[in-house]
Amino acid sequence: MIDARLGLFLLAFGLGTALPAQRADTLRFALRWEVVEGQHPTADSLGDLSGIALDRQGVVYVSDAAAARIWVFDRDGRSQRAIGRKGKGPGEFQSPTGIAIGPDGRLYVRNLEQVVSFAADPATGRLTRYAATFTGPLMSDWRSTRATRFSVDRHLFHVGEGVVELTRRAMMYQVYTLDGRFVDSIPVPPFANLPMSTARYQETANSGRMVRGVTHVPFAPRPVWDITTRGTLILGDGTSYRLREQDRTGKVLREFTRSVVPERIPPAERRDSVAALKARIDSIPVPLERVIGMPADVRAMRLPEVFPPIAAVYATPDGRVWVRRWLRGGDRRTVFDVFEADGRFSRVVVLPRVIASFPTPELSLDAIAAVGIDEETGAHTVLRFDPAR
Repeated sequence: MIDARLGLFLLAFGLGTALPAQRADTLRFALRWEVVEGQHPTADSLGDLSGIALDRQGVVYVSDAAAARIWVFDRDGRSQRAIGRKGKGPGEFQSPTGIAIGPDGRLYVRNLEQVVSFAADPATGRLTRYAATFTGPLMSDWRSTRATRFSVDRHLFHVGEGVVELTRRAMMYQVYTLDGRFVDSIPVPPFANLPMSTARYQETANSGRMVRGVTHVPFAPRPVWDITTRGTLILGDGTSYRLREQDRTGKVLREFTRSVVPERIPPAERRDSVAALKARIDSIPVPLERVIGMPADVRAMRLPEVFPPIAAVYATPDGRVWVRRWLRGGDRRTVFDVFEADGRFSRVVVLPRVIASFPTPELSLDAIAAVGIDEETGAHTVLRFDPAR
């Protein structure tokens, strides 16, 4: 696999299937503002953006794992006073990620083994006043840029890794009350094609080295999943346009499907990806059989012939399911199929810019906030969209 940053880059540039036919049910959004280098005073300060949230006032909050703070932008994109700094005190961060606004109106931030919350400042109304901290899972997947989710009964779903083996990993959600009491855990069913987060090889008996970009081949279908407000899972293995919603017992409640014609990967696009993968493999200084987490398809540089149909899936607090489509390289849009909670397809949403699949975008039919990647510099950007008038 391409490493986390490059993998984000490939998703951001939307390699994949053709756009659905444009019909009356297509909702187009317009870019309202962006935080980009050379055009916004905060852009040069952005580091590794790891989460984004949008409150009821239209204020956008963006977690930055590298800068250890939460950037704040008002509804018109103007910079406000940031939250936090590097440290271990109240309201300080070591590596903030996965931010979201809870049912109590507070901003929740995952911070290594902690969850920190912020309430509204009486003077500004922004969610910048430190409120509380509780200890989350000790072995959480703290680098995950999946948004924190919440249930209808006011529980918090903390994403993390489950049982991890040398060549296999599993994901799960830990369930907490909003004041930090552990309630339950919800495992994500194992997927045979779920890649390792990183590959590695042993240098000595006590040390090893990570290898980036070789946990799966470019264009390989990857599992997609999210958790709903009901505590059910929306998931699929990514090999077909078929998603299922299932409860904790594994019972399938409904399916989300569309008819999609597979599109072949253009030869030049495929050739360039093979060359990039080969360069990564050739840079590994040990025999490939010593690398843990690198599947056979990578060693053989065996890429798919067609694009995957799905790039990501998101279950939003209003009960809808948003399915992100893969688009052919060079397409500068982002396209979602939106399903109602009962599984009924309702509309296509089109953004005029490419956004990253992760960190999890803030999605609604009224406004969208997301992290993007600047085409020229590769730097993170912040984007806010509204429905086109």
